[in-house]
Amino acid sequence: MYERFFGLVDAPFRLTPDPRYFFLSPKHREALAHLRLGLTEPGGFVCITGDIGTGKTTLLRTFFEGLGPEVAIAYVFNPSLSAEELLQRIARELGVAAASGTQADLTDALNVHLLAERKAGRLSVVVIDEAQAVSIEVLEQLRLLSNLETSTEKLLRLVLVGQPQLAALLVDPALAQLNQRITLRWHLGPLTAEETAAYVRHRLSVASGGKVTELFTRPALRLVHRLSRGVPRLVNMIAHRALLVAYVARRQRVSAGAVLRAYREIGTVPLRRWSPARPVGWAAAVATVVLAVVTLGVPRLERRLPAALPDGSPAAPVAREAPPTFPAPPTRAPSSRAAREGARSPLPCPRAARCSGDRRASTHAEGLAGSAPSVPG
Repeated sequence: MYERFFGLVDAPFRLTPDPRYFFLSPKHREALAHLRLGLTEPGGFVCITGDIGTGKTTLLRTFFEGLGPEVAIAYVFNPSLSAEELLQRIARELGVAAASGTQADLTDALNVHLLAERKAGRLSVVVIDEAQAVSIEVLEQLRLLSNLETSTEKLLRLVLVGQPQLAALLVDPALAQLNQRITLRWHLGPLTAEETAAYVRHRLSVASGGKVTELFTRPALRLVHRLSRGVPRLVNMIAHRALLVAYVARRQRVSAGAVLRAYREIGTVPLRRWSPARPVGWAAAVATVVLAVVTLGVPRLERRLPAALPDGSPAAPVAREAPPTFPAPPTRAPSSRAAREGARSPLPCPRAARCSGDRRASTHAEGLAGSAPSVPG
């Protein structure tokens, strides 16, 4: 749709594993070198793992294209096969004449065929894609096929390609013998920011015959890497949609705004939500949970502590904080009415108190005088 507008002759970001668009990043170059080296190893197997969308299938297609007629390939991409079906598939892919019968008959026919091929100077390679989904029984059958050998080398090269779960599967004790025979291993990781920018320019160059490479601005390329996390498949999805956004807006270059809009438009795909404020929100939530656990967990710990002592001795009393003291409330000033009534009440007079005391003393003296006997004159 937008190819002619941007000067392209092909869609640069399609999701098919086209070897023409294979980008040789340092990681992919090393993985391709491991595959090629596996052809010359007389007795070792190759294991390539990688995250989803990192270009494993495109890597294999590029590897196949570089092989000459002296190499026969049995490419198995259906991991749901049984052990017998796998054996039949390998025999048919390698051109074994009698590709039927029991497993023993197939194994004998395959051995005869491999000996003839090796005598003629040709190699036979079995490549298992999506190997992380293969059952242990099927992998054990592959190990048995590796026993087809001469006194100097294996007659069958084996390549296992899958997601990171494959490495964990090979650690199973039941596959110890197969795991020990794998001598070449490599893991495909995501692209760096610089590699992502080079990847986008490389695909634009291939799609335009080398004429167009700078359709994306630098901020747009940085945002593509940030949103895709360097996974090539996600880079293709976002870049393709961003070109559509720029085409509809009649923009000759793709800006960061177009990339962000493209990312939002493909939100139905399970991609990581990008929000600058999200880390802050998560930090606040985590802090709230930790505070609640600490607050509710301390009383429970105090109750369980005596029962948890190893010697059964009573626990020391837990020091508790004294209850908080609060200042006494201020005394209210007397109301104006009470103040007026207090002002009108007479104050005791010192002189009146003295006069009252004299009267009480004289009365007491008269009483004493009346009670005394009279003396005759």
